Amino acid sequence: MKITDITYEAVKIPYIRPFFPTWFPGLSEDGQTIFIVTVHTDEGICGWGTMEAPFGIMKIIMETLNYARTMVVGMDPFDIEKLMLRLNHVARIGTRPWIIENCCWDIMGKKCGQPVYKLMGAARDRIPVYAAWGEIRDNAQRKEDALRLAEDGFKAVKVRFSHDRMADDLAIVESVRDAVGDRLEIMVDANQGTARERKNGDFPVLWSYERAKATAKELEQLHCTWLEEPLHRYDFDNLARLCSEVDIPIAGAEINRGLHEFKTMLDKGCLDIYQPNCTMAASISDIRKIAVMADSCGRIVNPHAWIPGLGVLQTAHLAAAIPNFTYLEYPYDPPVLVPDTFQGILARPLFPEADGCIAMPDAPGFGIDLDEEKIDYYRIPLP
Repeated sequence: MKITDITYEAVKIPYIRPFFPTWFPGLSEDGQTIFIVTVHTDEGICGWGTMEAPFGIMKIIMETLNYARTMVVGMDPFDIEKLMLRLNHVARIGTRPWIIENCCWDIMGKKCGQPVYKLMGAARDRIPVYAAWGEIRDNAQRKEDALRLAEDGFKAVKVRFSHDRMADDLAIVESVRDAVGDRLEIMVDANQGTARERKNGDFPVLWSYERAKATAKELEQLHCTWLEEPLHRYDFDNLARLCSEVDIPIAGAEINRGLHEFKTMLDKGCLDIYQPNCTMAASISDIRKIAVMADSCGRIVNPHAWIPGLGVLQTAHLAAAIPNFTYLEYPYDPPVLVPDTFQGILARPLFPEADGCIAMPDAPGFGIDLDEEKIDYYRIPLP
C-alpha cells in the first residue's frame, strides 16, 4: 500500500447565535470552522482527520501540507516511524503536519478491519469525559448549565477563567459548586499557556506566579480536580515550583511541541497532568511515547481534545490506549457549542452515555462516516 495524495477542504457550520469565547472577551464567533484532511492510497482506502485552523492560519497549514505531500507520497502508511522522521523535518519549517500521521492510523485500521484503539493496544473501551465550557456567561446562568449537565449524565465540567480579578474567576466555580454540590467534578482552565502571544491590549490577563499560586490554593478549598495552564507553557521553572508548592494537580502543555519539550518538563516536574494535542503538540504515535515517559514518572496523560470535527473521536482512540489516563475533554456548551456544530461533519456525532462515558466504536479505523451532504452544503472556499 502506498500514499498517493493528500487533499484538504474546509467547512464552516453556523452557530444558532453568536458565541462569546472566554479566550477573547469582547469578541464573538458566528460558526465552527473545521479543516478536513484526507490521505489517499493506491488501494482506494482513505484516512480522514480534522484539525483546527483558527486566527487566519489556514493558509499556513495548507502550505505545510503541500510541502509534506512532497515528502510522504509514495510511502507506506503503515511505516509510521519512517513517516514521522519526514513529518518532523516538515515541522522544522512549517506547522502542525501531525494530522497526516493521524490519518494513516485511520487507514491502518480500515485495512486491518480493526478500530484504531485496538491496533494500539486497548486499555479501555469506554472513555470518561468532562464537559468543557468555553463561553462567557453570568454565574446565574452557569448554575443552570451545571444542573443540566448533571441531569444529562455528565460527571465533570471544566470552566474557563478570563477575569481581571481573581475573585470574579473564583465566583464561577463557587456558583457551580453551589448548584451541584459534589455531583460534578470541577476542572479549571486559566488559559495562560498562550496568553503572552495572544495578548492584545489588556487581554488576556497575564498571571503572575503569585496569582497562580493564590488561585490554586483557593481551588483546593473548592475541591477542584485540577488547574490547567496557570502559567505560560515555557515557564518551566515556575510551573515546577507551583506544582511542588500546591496540592491541587497542575495540568497543561496542550501545544508544547514534541518529545524533547515533554521530556524536559517531566524531568523538571512541571506538571501532574500532561495534555498534548494530537494535531498541535505531536502526532498520535509521539503522544503515545510521551504517555510512556509520563507513566514512568507517575504522571497522567489526558490528551487535549478541543479539535473540531473528528477531533474528539480521534483523540478518544488515543486515550483508549493510554493506561495512565483519567478524563477526555468533550467540548460542550449548549445551546451554541453542541455536537451538531463542533463535530458537525460526522454522520453520527459522539455523545456521552448515562455513565458519563463515550463508548468506543467497533468499526474499522476511527469507526465513523462523514456526513457528505453537510460537508457539501457548508464547504467554504480555501484562502
